[in-house]
Amino acid sequence: MSRIIIIGGIESTYKNAQILHEIGEDICMFYTRGERSSGWEGVDSIDESKFPFASQVPKTVVQGNINEYIEEMEKIRPDYIWSLGWQQIYRRRMFEVCPIIGIHEALLPEGAGAVPIANAILHDRPKTGVTLFELDEEMDTGPIIGQLVGKLDPRKVTATELYNEAMFLEDKIIRVFVSLLRENIAPRIPQDMAKRIVYGKIKWEEWPEEKVKRARTYPYK
Repeated sequence: MSRIIIIGGIESTYKNAQILHEIGEDICMFYTRGERSSGWEGVDSIDESKFPFASQVPKTVVQGNINEYIEEMEKIRPDYIWSLGWQQIYRRRMFEVCPIIGIHEALLPEGAGAVPIANAILHDRPKTGVTLFELDEEMDTGPIIGQLVGKLDPRKVTATELYNEAMFLEDKIIRVFVSLLRENIAPRIPQDMAKRIVYGKIKWEEWPEEKVKRARTYPYK
């Protein structure tokens, strides 16, 4: 068992946090989004009643910036922070608290940056998947712990279908690597930056209607 902090506020956050709770991780604090937290464009509200862990662990609703809570995190003394779908930049001091583990819904180093699922559709990527990695102070550049490739073709399906597949893959990858993280023997594989592809914020009006129709479905409506 590891003492962990979870930071996030979207559907995949809650699903992944529920998995971590069920497999025995000690969630010492769950920082989730408040209605005045910035950076949540296009993400629906969550029905917490569907996720039992949320009423069983300490929870803080962030109204503002997550970095305002770093001193509190230091006092908790976690083994890991899990960053699961948070859209604010972490300050250097947070990386001094403990390792920060994240899941990115792309196959890093390809697909770094914003809205990776929708961008995979718009950029005609033949495949995508999920990456479990350790965050560093740059954007999606930290060492890779593990990856799983999805079966769906982003050139043919919707963002909703890819998001649902990503959550299925995230369930699998968490269950594989949590025990290795507990024992501090999980791999940390440097990314090949020569292969890095970075997505930016989407300007929907610049893309063909057919692609936008598939890409701008949940969670990007």
